[in-house]
Amino acid sequence: MNSRLYNLFISSQQKLYRFALSLTKDVTDAEDILQDTLLKLWKARDKWESWDNFEAYAMRTVRNEYLNYVKVQKSRTYGTLEDIPEFAEPSQTETDMTTDHLMMRYNWLTSKLPKMQRDILHLREIEELEYKEIAKVMDISEAQVKVYLFRARQYLKEKVHGKR
Repeated sequence: MNSRLYNLFISSQQKLYRFALSLTKDVTDAEDILQDTLLKLWKARDKWESWDNFEAYAMRTVRNEYLNYVKVQKSRTYGTLEDIPEFAEPSQTETDMTTDHLMMRYNWLTSKLPKMQRDILHLREIEELEYKEIAKVMDISEAQVKVYLFRARQYLKEKVHGKR
């Protein structure tokens, strides 16, 4: 096995977890999806060298595992802001509380986006994937990625600046 790919497998786990968490909004569900993803990737380790982009393939696997999970859990709805535990701990500094407030606002605003736009925005802005990688993960064209990203950013801009 190629040690570079093995190191990539190990180092990408946190990014895959963050993506799973952004999809599920639930720590336990994200951990389950990550575990299933890592198991599938590990079982396919003999094929790693034939993949053009290991990370994009891994992100796509997370997305597919999430979609499978949603099919099984159809009746379950994913949380709203009321379901998120309090961010501000009494021991936090004012800066930490401001950061938490901004993250809560960002999460709330992005939760209003259509799922595809929200996922693409997360992959680009949080996971810092390139357009080409996002297109592979989401199974759409690069042009469509740019359109969804533009629409998501436009929506956020309008909401932040009070337009609409």
